[in-house]
Amino acid sequence: MTSPAPAATDTSPSISDEQAWEDPFSPSQVRHILLDTDLNQVATKENSEAEIRQYLTDCDKCLIALPGYEIAGEKFQNYSVSTAGDSYSFASFAIRDDHGKPEVALAVGGTDVYLSAGKEGSVVAQEAVYQPDDPMCCPSGWSVRMFRYQDGKFIQADSFESPIDPTQDQKIGQ
Repeated sequence: MTSPAPAATDTSPSISDEQAWEDPFSPSQVRHILLDTDLNQVATKENSEAEIRQYLTDCDKCLIALPGYEIAGEKFQNYSVSTAGDSYSFASFAIRDDHGKPEVALAVGGTDVYLSAGKEGSVVAQEAVYQPDDPMCCPSGWSVRMFRYQDGKFIQADSFESPIDPTQDQKIGQ
């Protein structure tokens, strides 16, 4: 007598984590639009436009997807261009859906810089602040720039730095 075969069950999720961050655009689609973008806006003295373009062209793993978010009914995806070995980010982009095509809505460059969703329709750019003797693992502080989404574009709002000397309290632009 044979036992009935167990029923096949589908244990895969309805949407994979990879699909979730690729919706609506995959890294290859975003890479293509970034290569057609003026990257001088995110270039720094440490990372020129040509170097950023070379990372995008030569390194598949250097374009890193960050969590997406929604503002005013629009979905945005964040991507950073980073070094392959240590994921040190030197350019970050908020990408939006422009009638089925990816469009750069916000571009920031800097030292270990990342974009993330903030509160009430804002995006936050966080950047490491290094003193000359700081090891790469351990910045002395952080610089934060907030961007508000207004009339279909991001406008820089507040910015501040964490104190490099814990006894100081700095505010940029005041």
